Amino acid sequence: MKHFGVAVIATVLLAACSEKPAEAPAKPVARPFEGQSISVIVPKLDARLIRGPILDEVAGFETRTGAKVRVLTPGWNETIEKIDQSLKSPDANFDIYVVISMWSGTLLGGDYIEPVPAAIKQKIDWDDVLPIYRNTVLSWNNVAYGLPYDGDCINLYYRKDIFANPEFQARFKTKYKYDLVPPANWKEYRDIAEFFTGWDWNGDGKPDYGIAGNRVKGDISMLQFFAQAAAHTKHPDDPAYYFDPDTLKPRINNPGFVRALEIWVNTLKFGPPGMANFAGHDVRNSFVSGQTAMAIDWADMGVHAVNSPASVIKDKIGYSQIPGSTEIFNSTTGKWDKRPNHVSSISGNWTFFVSKASKNKALAFEFAAHMTAKELTKKLTAASGTAVNPSRRSHFADPASWNQSGFSTESAKAYLDEITKSLSNQNVVYDITIPGAGEYYKVFDEAAYKAVSGELKPRQALDAAAAEWEKITDRLGREKQIAYYKASLNVRRSDAGM
Repeated sequence: MKHFGVAVIATVLLAACSEKPAEAPAKPVARPFEGQSISVIVPKLDARLIRGPILDEVAGFETRTGAKVRVLTPGWNETIEKIDQSLKSPDANFDIYVVISMWSGTLLGGDYIEPVPAAIKQKIDWDDVLPIYRNTVLSWNNVAYGLPYDGDCINLYYRKDIFANPEFQARFKTKYKYDLVPPANWKEYRDIAEFFTGWDWNGDGKPDYGIAGNRVKGDISMLQFFAQAAAHTKHPDDPAYYFDPDTLKPRINNPGFVRALEIWVNTLKFGPPGMANFAGHDVRNSFVSGQTAMAIDWADMGVHAVNSPASVIKDKIGYSQIPGSTEIFNSTTGKWDKRPNHVSSISGNWTFFVSKASKNKALAFEFAAHMTAKELTKKLTAASGTAVNPSRRSHFADPASWNQSGFSTESAKAYLDEITKSLSNQNVVYDITIPGAGEYYKVFDEAAYKAVSGELKPRQALDAAAAEWEKITDRLGREKQIAYYKASLNVRRSDAGM
């Protein structure tokens, strides 16, 4: 019994020693922005474009941070009104503005936006953002204010199967005396558009057309026009484009712009019926349905063409640069320079700006950084229905990741390579980003459409627009506008490419 008692005591002691001590109650996970809230304004566009990913990320961000994020999504025109109202009333101010670059002039020129802190630049890997965006769209007077959500550039899309057809190639060469390849300049663009218009080249029993392009008034067709006009008017030795930087006298009625508007009007006959009223979605649908041989559009076209259920050209798309010119109008000398000119356009970018008036700037920058981070934006650029296009080096690093959108790896590589060429071009046009930009654009939009409709000749339309631009400038204050325009141009840097 003695031995048994000792054994029992030993067993009890051993069991006691082997038991784990009771665990303390788990501490709640620290949430750095508990109780804080911010408001974000972003316009409501078709099919959840731009705003959709923002709305999708709110719940997870709130859970992780303890914050509340209110996202307002008014219509396009109402968004502009609400932004203007918020700038006049601190009580109505938004913490984050998500805006297209043509709206940024009012925010930046009025000193309403907080510069991007160094810590946030590090957080989003600022050096991964392409210099062409860092040094223009996101900066003002060489100070970074914007965080990069969407990187827009405009390119040419064409039917590579149609261009490669031996019969069509022979017929084209007989008529125009050169090979059928993607147009290097606007004369070739016009020839190819004419060649493919009015006959059934896709075999569906109906006549087809050469081009699809924006022309409608009241959309953003003027951004497309300025991208296409640049070949004739944006001199590589001059950073200014829309205005003379020293006087703010408009350049939009100089001979280069007149030539560009003549092309804009005269090529209308090579598009489908109703192209005078085509907006962006009409351009995309016309091209992917197999109705047109070429289209000029933002990078959205690439994803739409391989992902849309209506697309009949998923594996038939070629990618090229916007056509250039063989001469360029020199606004300084007032003469045409005989030299090839190719210009890229990064018009239409969407950017996150944090308000100086925000009471929770750290939270606002945290959410803006989340939405513009390398990993998330890479996912969004390769997804259909986001309208978020590449803006970072890392977005181009893995063509296979675009398979999720319907691209073959080969096609994704061709698509990304062409965008890379656009974004490596140091002669670039971007949007008007000074106060009053919306007014300048609206006047031009209306004048250009009068040329499209035949109400005015191109020269008359541009002269009328230039006269109205002068009135806007005088009303807003010419000296102030000159200073804003120079600040918006930034300083040309050596790392302007990829």
